[in-house]
Amino acid sequence: MMWFYRFWTQESKAYRNMQIALPFLTLNFLIPSMSYFFFPEVAIAQFKQIGQMLGASHYPLSEQSHIWRVLAASNVFTLGMMCLFLQLNIQRFYAIIPVFTILKGYSALGFLYVFIFQLHYPVFLAVFFYDSLAVFLVLFFGMRAYANLKSVDLEKLVPSLKLN
Repeated sequence: MMWFYRFWTQESKAYRNMQIALPFLTLNFLIPSMSYFFFPEVAIAQFKQIGQMLGASHYPLSEQSHIWRVLAASNVFTLGMMCLFLQLNIQRFYAIIPVFTILKGYSALGFLYVFIFQLHYPVFLAVFFYDSLAVFLVLFFGMRAYANLKSVDLEKLVPSLKLN
């Protein structure tokens, strides 16, 4: 309980807020990456189910490629690890933020492109917004935490910076 009190009342609110937001993003990427790799039929079923919830009648493609499945799983796993590294030490791994922004931002734009020009399936538009939100959250919380650490005692951070 004392740890939580120290965490909640620490000097760097920006660092605390980053430590609240990024675990959700980390899990948001790491868990689906395992699904994409080991249980692709579950991921596709969820994709189609979301499409139905958004008003689509059916998804016209099969999505049975091992090449794209492995690439998707590895990209999403990489995004999760990037978020984890930022959580562990935003100061040391700050350079991950532009890389994350490029990887996830390009993905977001890709889904928007597909929605507009190739297949007007509503999940593509939803994923564009969802990916854009992830980029915003990493930029917002990561950059604020990093900037704030210049004016606080790093020894008092909860959790402390790891992998120094």
